[in-house]
Amino acid sequence: MAPSTGSALARQVLRQHATAFAEHAPQALDSNDPEHVHQTRVATRRLRAALRVFDDVLPLEIKGLSDELQWIAAQLGSVRDLDVQLERLRGNALELGLTNPLVPYGAWLEDLRQRALAALNNAFQSQRFIELTARLRHLDDISSNASAERPLKDDAAQRLRAAFRRLRKRAEGLGPRSPTVEFHQARIRAKRLRYTTEFFAYLYGKPAQRLIVTSTALQDLLGDHQDGVVSGQRIQEAVHTVAGTWPADTSLALGRVVQWEAQHGARLRRRAKSTYREVEDAWKRVRPAL
Repeated sequence: MAPSTGSALARQVLRQHATAFAEHAPQALDSNDPEHVHQTRVATRRLRAALRVFDDVLPLEIKGLSDELQWIAAQLGSVRDLDVQLERLRGNALELGLTNPLVPYGAWLEDLRQRALAALNNAFQSQRFIELTARLRHLDDISSNASAERPLKDDAAQRLRAAFRRLRKRAEGLGPRSPTVEFHQARIRAKRLRYTTEFFAYLYGKPAQRLIVTSTALQDLLGDHQDGVVSGQRIQEAVHTVAGTWPADTSLALGRVVQWEAQHGARLRRRAKSTYREVEDAWKRVRPAL
């Protein structure tokens, strides 16, 4: 039966993503398949998003779960971010014809990933993780905050409006010269609008699906931009720590990658405003139903 209140939907969403977490987490330590790290992280993000969105209708005993999910998200994020950088490096190396010169840098990134994977393994073996997974298994036991109950339609409308306002505040003024941090903050808001819309999508049909598609496109564009920023930071870290032991052509190749990332980032910044306008257009189609 479809949930009729915000708290009922919150419990449904939490159970759904706790199940996904339990499915993928045991396989996340398989270094040959980074997809399970990604899916475990996605489940963690959606759990945290649900706790944030439905904060006022969930009981106090479950709110502390957010801190534990933030802790494991950081462990997963260290591995996943390196997976992304390794994949990005492979793409850039092929694009620029620099596969061989960039081998030492790729090996350095892989070494960092193995260390992050070892730290994740330690986290998964800890009592803290065991207690977290036990709490996720018992989400069915949580009660609702009856004093905060309201019809789901009213609840959804309020939460969707709030999520869109927060994105608009961050994305409306974005331009090619905006500080990097503003693009990063807009990406976080786009992701939160996407997740919030996903929670309520079945209430609004195709307009909600369009909003999900456009907010995902904005999130992906801004995520690509952020990954490029991180790529430059990683390269600078390598240059200042170990690159002195690498061949000269590796250092030259890294310089070309930094230059390419800067040019690619500039293109993304120029596209950000028009991509956000597509989110606005999709929002206008949802708004009459709220």
